[in-house]
Amino acid sequence: MGQLKIDAAEIARVLHELVAIPSVNPAFDGGCGEAGVAEYVKHYLEEQGISCIEQPVEPGRSNIIGMLPGAVPGPVLLLEAHMDTVQITGMTIDPYAGSVIDGKLYGRGACDTKGSLAAMLVAMGTLGRSGLALPVGVHLAAVVDEEYRYKGVSRLAEAISSGGLGYLGAIVGEPTGLHRVIAHKGCVRFYIDVHGRPGHSSEPDKGVNAIEQMAEVIRCLKEEIAPSYLRQHHPLLGAPTHCISEITGGAAPNTIPGSCRITIDRRTVPGEEPLEVWQGFRERLRELERMTPGLRLTVQEPFIIDYAMETSAGHPLVRQLAAAVGGYAAGRGEHGAAYGTDASKLARVSVPSVVFGPGGIGQAHTANEWVLLHEVESAASALADLVLHYRRDGL
Repeated sequence: MGQLKIDAAEIARVLHELVAIPSVNPAFDGGCGEAGVAEYVKHYLEEQGISCIEQPVEPGRSNIIGMLPGAVPGPVLLLEAHMDTVQITGMTIDPYAGSVIDGKLYGRGACDTKGSLAAMLVAMGTLGRSGLALPVGVHLAAVVDEEYRYKGVSRLAEAISSGGLGYLGAIVGEPTGLHRVIAHKGCVRFYIDVHGRPGHSSEPDKGVNAIEQMAEVIRCLKEEIAPSYLRQHHPLLGAPTHCISEITGGAAPNTIPGSCRITIDRRTVPGEEPLEVWQGFRERLRELERMTPGLRLTVQEPFIIDYAMETSAGHPLVRQLAAAVGGYAAGRGEHGAAYGTDASKLARVSVPSVVFGPGGIGQAHTANEWVLLHEVESAASALADLVLHYRRDGL
């Protein structure tokens, strides 16, 4: 079997139509949810003769899974992309116009990650219309809620874990510039609260200043905890990191602050368990509390946990995707990423995963988000080739 021709006009049309449908995550300002995009995905696949199932996640929010069978029954490849976007606040372009200028299609989600979704849809449609006997089956899962709590991929992972679905491997759509991201960081986010004793600011020695006490916590984080990360250097991802991403405290200009809170965003590398990382913070800060007069603090339980992900560069999925991409985009390689994706949830249920798609992460969530149409076309071509020539033995 040779190559299948991807229709550039179909790529542009499908991506334009996807961008035109608002799908801001309900957790964000103006969030309407993904129902409109889910209906579009289902309609497109069914028009191509590809059967679909809806996988309910929350009321009004469902994953859509399109299923294209292979010539031989058995496990299949998974193409997965999320349907939700971040908010449109502050955008300098019409977020839903899908304007094309100099080969770039502009709009919210064009890069993150409706470009990937369009590539996967058109690849599936092209494969389905070809009438060819495919060496492996392929599913396309368009999922909800990647931008907030990962509920969509978590529901998909539950179905995999229970045996309802089975996959040889997964390609997770995100803007990677057509590079293959085979490792990325995870994260654990939590609050640290310092408890002071309020009083009148004219007599600061009569109270306990929670903001000043928090300064000692921040010093410890910077001078004692952060340097220890260098011992956990990962060849693709570097060392773990943490960021103090928020701080609040105090009640009034003339009151000794009785409380202060910081938010910690700790990025993990493969081999680290988020809860163990959090426990390490709690133990070290409890020690600091014992050693620092007047310091009282609470390390709150995590409100977000996500996992790091790593797939071997020698895995058959990675090598065969590399061969497919090489026919359309030169100079692409295996990379790591500091951000998180749905891939980690799939890897946790034993689905080897690679993050791959058109566009660059630097354009995601921006005020004038865009993606190059020729990269979307190349991504679709590579995905179609991957399925068309896939060898389960990896040779």
